[in-house]
Amino acid sequence: MRFKDYFSKDFESTEDNFYPSLRTRYYRAKIGEAKDALLEVIKSEKGNIIDDNETYMETLYECPEYSCTARIIATSPVEVAIDFKVTTFAFFGFGKGKKVIENLYQKLDGKLQFKGVGLYK
Repeated sequence: MRFKDYFSKDFESTEDNFYPSLRTRYYRAKIGEAKDALLEVIKSEKGNIIDDNETYMETLYECPEYSCTARIIATSPVEVAIDFKVTTFAFFGFGKGKKVIENLYQKLDGKLQFKGVGLYK
């Protein structure tokens, strides 16, 4: 982990992230199935949904330790990409946001058919 990441509270998954575990993940699923799986994961994290924007397929939710924006992008009718942006509430992050995103992806991997990581650079 880079030195500055110990002090950062914000982590985001992107297509070409420095950390391979924080790269955009693709799943073979319809957008409705992906949304249902994401809502199940939020419920298992004891998250409180603040805003659910159906137009942009973004869900903002808050847990006791962090807040997260989850974004679902339909790359084809049967393929979706899912990204997260996590902000932790601790004074120093100590890389907790990275661990949260990795945990969220791990839970989604169990619910959706995983296709790949960072497929469209």
